[in-house]
Amino acid sequence: MKRIRRLGLLAVGIWLAVAGSAPADTVHTTDGSRFVGTIEQMADGKLVMNTEIAGRLVIDASKIVAIAADGTVNVEFASGDRLVGTVEVSDDLTASTVHTAFGDITIAANQITSIWPEGTESPQLLAVRAEADAQVDAMRPVWTTTLEAGGSATDGNTDTLQAHGRLDVIRKTPDDLLNFYLVADYYEQNDRRSTNEYRGGVRFENSVTDRWFWYVRTELEFDEFEELDLRATAAAGGGYYWLKQPDHELKTSLGIGYRHESYDTGRTENAAVLDLGLNYRHDIAEWVQFTHAAVYSPDFLEFNDYRLDLDTALVFPMQDDRWKLKVGMRNEYNSRPQPGFDRLDSTYYTSVVLELKR
Repeated sequence: MKRIRRLGLLAVGIWLAVAGSAPADTVHTTDGSRFVGTIEQMADGKLVMNTEIAGRLVIDASKIVAIAADGTVNVEFASGDRLVGTVEVSDDLTASTVHTAFGDITIAANQITSIWPEGTESPQLLAVRAEADAQVDAMRPVWTTTLEAGGSATDGNTDTLQAHGRLDVIRKTPDDLLNFYLVADYYEQNDRRSTNEYRGGVRFENSVTDRWFWYVRTELEFDEFEELDLRATAAAGGGYYWLKQPDHELKTSLGIGYRHESYDTGRTENAAVLDLGLNYRHDIAEWVQFTHAAVYSPDFLEFNDYRLDLDTALVFPMQDDRWKLKVGMRNEYNSRPQPGFDRLDSTYYTSVVLELKR
């Protein structure tokens, strides 16, 4: 039994000796403080140190008067010269001695620009790599798919069914924007349709400068109750961001396009058109966003023959950021509609929106 106790005490003693001799770095500061732990790195005027009591500390290099490192470290100076070894601080804290393979070299703490453990990469190399990785990530395209749907139905004295939806697939990088979209509106009352409209298109933008961009777009539209078999529009031009902030954006565009229209009656129209656009977005608060889009396309030779499409909405994010509630109004104005149809067609809508990103 005594032998077992002696062996136990010997093991505890050996463990304490090893623990007591574990490498520890020391940093002395101008206010007389002394921090003991492990130096992670020193770069860009900051020293990062892990301590057992205070956790991870970031110390201003200008406040350091002396540094000691029991483990082997790289010590670099403003000249680019580098020493490798352990570092011991003088008793009066006025200097540090680097014990290298070629001898001892005494230095002042304010001469040091960087420190990092032997066998690891320098802070400068890590910073360059991190910046390169950030640039690669920034250039990587972000895909966003937005599904928007709303509708209502009644059953009784009057049977109604109303439905509308929109699908957007957007690919965005710092230099370009590609948007595929499809929009549908349907309404019937007592089994008689009064709205049956579909619209889809593609828009591509590419940055010339931080503010200026060029674009091309095409759109196809079918509207049963305008007796419209097909309205096809293709346009190209340039644009400018008047506001370009994460929460506040305004851009306008101007281009030239071609519009073809064919109707059930056999009538067809072809015209060169101007293509003027405006897009505005303002995140008014965390819980509400205002959006407005407008497209004005007059006949290039006859300006009183034009179309004006407006879409204005308030978007309310839900607790889950992927889900939103959208309340808006869409106005479609045709200065020369088919005989018997109004010039202005207005739609008021409420939609649930699902936004998915990758």
